[in-house]
Amino acid sequence: MRKNLLILIILFSFKLYSQEIIKFSDAEFEFCLTKKCGEKDCEIIKIKVLKNGILNQTIKPSKNYFSKTFPNDQLFAIEDMNFDRKKDFRLMEFLPAGPNVPFLYWIYNPKKEFFEENKNYGEITSPEFDYEKKQINSTWRNGCCEHGQDTYEIKKGIPKLIERFISGEDSQGYGYTETWKLIKGKLELIEKTIE
Repeated sequence: MRKNLLILIILFSFKLYSQEIIKFSDAEFEFCLTKKCGEKDCEIIKIKVLKNGILNQTIKPSKNYFSKTFPNDQLFAIEDMNFDRKKDFRLMEFLPAGPNVPFLYWIYNPKKEFFEENKNYGEITSPEFDYEKKQINSTWRNGCCEHGQDTYEIKKGIPKLIERFISGEDSQGYGYTETWKLIKGKLELIEKTIE
């Protein structure tokens, strides 16, 4: 009787969770993400990188989380993010209430032949890569009444904000736009309009 009671206590106090392996690949690498889910949220706890079917690298990402119902194919992206013609990857850090989706970034180091986490990309939310101009565009929203687009260029391996466009509405209900540009190493307001 005591043995059965002990087993029942252990079973009820045991926190149930599940794990799943999600796979992504490109022409050169295969990425196997270990997704661990609790009662409400999930996280990616490990990324195995395989090259030609052989384990090349194991990565333990920093804290990330997302809803159990969030689609797997939107968590992870493989693309050239530093314009060196080598594939890099990013993992969604979390899903915010607004459109400013943050990511964790890994850039491929061809000399070492593995991916290195690059926290310098961390401020870039919802990135779009313009391969022709070699620029990264990031759209964002600040509350209800202000949104914008930032443009970055890669300087010595680090994304540098070179231009910002903002449109919004002030406290009196007037619309405004601002254009900011990098001038002599500093972001400066070059034009402002009020409607």
